[in-house]
Amino acid sequence: MIARKFKTALALPLAMVASTSVANAPSLSDWDAALGAVGLNTQTARFDPSMLSFYREGEFAMPIYEGLMGNPWNAPFLMDMHRRSLTVTVSNPLETVSVVSRLAGIPSRRELLGDPIVGAKTRAAAPGALAAILNTYRQQGIITGNVPSLDAVPADAQRATALMLDVLLTSQRFRAAALADINDIPAAYTRASRPEGAYDPVESARSRQLDRRIDRRYLAAAGQDLAAATEAAHLLMRTVDPQAQFRLEIPTKWGAIIVGGAGNDTYGGEPILLVMDTSGDDTYINAPATLSDQNWASISVDIRGKDKYVSDTALLTTEIAQWASRNAARGQAGPGGAVLGVTMLLDGEGDDLYRSHRMGLGGAVYGVSLLRDLAGKDTYDSYGDAQGFARAGAGILEDADGDDTYTGFIQVQGVGLTLGAGLLLDRSGDDRYTANDEVIDFPSPQTSEHNVSMSQGAGNGVRRDYLGGDSLAGGVGVLMDQGGNDEYSCGVFGQGVGYWMGAGLLWDQMGNDKYTGQWYVQGAAAHFAVGILEDGGGRDTYNGFLNMSQGAGHDFSVGALFDYAGSDAYSASPLSLGAGNANGIGIFFDAEGDDTYNAQGTALGNVNPAPVGSLREQALSLGVFLDFGGTDQFPAAVPHAVDGSRKGTFVRRGEP
Repeated sequence: MIARKFKTALALPLAMVASTSVANAPSLSDWDAALGAVGLNTQTARFDPSMLSFYREGEFAMPIYEGLMGNPWNAPFLMDMHRRSLTVTVSNPLETVSVVSRLAGIPSRRELLGDPIVGAKTRAAAPGALAAILNTYRQQGIITGNVPSLDAVPADAQRATALMLDVLLTSQRFRAAALADINDIPAAYTRASRPEGAYDPVESARSRQLDRRIDRRYLAAAGQDLAAATEAAHLLMRTVDPQAQFRLEIPTKWGAIIVGGAGNDTYGGEPILLVMDTSGDDTYINAPATLSDQNWASISVDIRGKDKYVSDTALLTTEIAQWASRNAARGQAGPGGAVLGVTMLLDGEGDDLYRSHRMGLGGAVYGVSLLRDLAGKDTYDSYGDAQGFARAGAGILEDADGDDTYTGFIQVQGVGLTLGAGLLLDRSGDDRYTANDEVIDFPSPQTSEHNVSMSQGAGNGVRRDYLGGDSLAGGVGVLMDQGGNDEYSCGVFGQGVGYWMGAGLLWDQMGNDKYTGQWYVQGAAAHFAVGILEDGGGRDTYNGFLNMSQGAGHDFSVGALFDYAGSDAYSASPLSLGAGNANGIGIFFDAEGDDTYNAQGTALGNVNPAPVGSLREQALSLGVFLDFGGTDQFPAAVPHAVDGSRKGTFVRRGEP
């Protein structure tokens, strides 16, 4: 007798009609009809929790990971609900931070009952508001010297500055609450600023203590309030005459307060609490960034100009890939980087340069960081841990407009590590995303000729089952591009990829896009993880050159690729296009269009099952391939894939 648990392979090119909230996405009934070819349905085609518990281990799993892992067939709906929330936050950064906080498993929702900073806005509108808040800072010992005259500062600039300082004062209480269980905050800051080195069980245990004791809820609350304040201050500063020249500079225990007018200014070389700048082609050196445990917040609001944000003056003229010192100080905060605190960077207009070899550009470790660029053709160039990156917090890079270029090496462009959610959100433009695979600084164990990228929508965990057993679940990484003809390129691990209980998601909503990667790319995952690439439409080209790509899951993981419209071209390696490997689930779905498929080996709805002789022989391996419409071309090397056909393969392994 064949036991129902042991179905291990499914190949299904189908033609059906979809009906969900995502245009052209398959419904649960569609999946049920497809899975029924081998006696499965959406309730049974899942990992058995009792079997999974023998293998999966890791603390701090994220809720969206649990949801996608528990029911991968509901993934289009679950992702669409989060994507819709982000689509409408273009002028509401508080809500953006709130959505990403929830992705990180943080329930703080400061906007739920209204504007959380309405009191600060009212106080900032009163006559003499800036003088009053500065006096409060003096009374509390934050400012120790005399306050200079405010007469030269325009009224709206004063109101904007007063608002920011007011919200900073109240937000500091949230930060203090977040660290209330930390006895040595300077030591915690130092530990959080170090990149992960060689395994040491004592260091690992101490780091996990920080994970448990730092309360991310309060940091998220502070980040949401400061995001709201930054937007309100930006609107006030825009009304200031861009030709007006003025400068106010006040040192504080938390960092410098600088309010400036017209002119090409340079900021940095000292901890920055707040910079407000109306115009000019300005240069920021490691600012805004939380450069010490005392400098817990760092904020810049720059209204217009062609500005440069760099971590070293050498990078004003040298790209990261060409700079010999690029691997120094990687764990330390650079521009747009937050450690044990909050960083906000808002740039209004201009073609800007963002270049850093440090963690940042919307990167956070035990904190919240938000980089918002509202207009211009911008360049983002990083080494690692940047461009929407988070470890135990929320890191966001949002670019509203322009044809932008994003480059980096490792853990860039929407990456979440343990307890973190990282988001890169590009709202429009023809953009180029590159994780460097030519200068080999991080050779991959899979193939030393290529870098480990872990980028472009990556959820990355820490595997230690072969060390002390103290593995850590990955976080949530999202790259969301709302429009334009975009290009994505990476090495190993990228473009909607998950590793060790992490969830990596790449959402491209429209445009004729090109995806290029090597191994574990384009909706792939390994070791109890989830990786999904979802493309909304356009004539797209997918190239996965080496292994595990385009909807491939390995070792109790889910890898999926969903393409909802357009005549697309897929060129893939073995283990691709809906392939499961060693108890993995691989899902591929193309809704419509005249598509071309070029693949070989285990592909197009197929599996490599786990070997006989272990508990794994009774666990599910599953490969699903669905193409709903169009006249498609399939490779002769994969004989079961024929246009217009429906085929299912069932293999029984073992007895219960």
